[in-house]
Amino acid sequence: MIKWILPIKTVSEMNCTEHWTKKAKRHKQQQFFVRKLFKKQKAEIKLPCSVKLTRLAPKLLDSDNLPPSMKFIRDEIAAQIFPELVIYYKRKGKMYSNKGQCDNDPRIAWLYDQEKHPTLAVKIEIVFEEDKCSAQ
Repeated sequence: MIKWILPIKTVSEMNCTEHWTKKAKRHKQQQFFVRKLFKKQKAEIKLPCSVKLTRLAPKLLDSDNLPPSMKFIRDEIAAQIFPELVIYYKRKGKMYSNKGQCDNDPRIAWLYDQEKHPTLAVKIEIVFEEDKCSAQ
């Protein structure tokens, strides 16, 4: 089992009326922190597994707004687990990555939760199937 807590902000993407540049900056920041965490920890992810993303914040979101608030974090976690599935495309001489294609693997179960907490953060828990079997 792997457990990390990242001090990053997540908001309801469905009800958000921010300017697109502010949203894009937050999304890139979320992905940056997840990418750096994976590179620093060098954790080996054994499939199948379940990934539980828990939002820690002073106020709770509606249950239908919780998964979209974690979309870019989920995309980056999947891109770190399956780097070979990240699609790159070229536009205006620059390479861009499309990380939204990696998270549909059936060997990963995605779970979402939220807790009241005085600070903003996201808790990432990765539980491997072998850990579940040995606990029983």
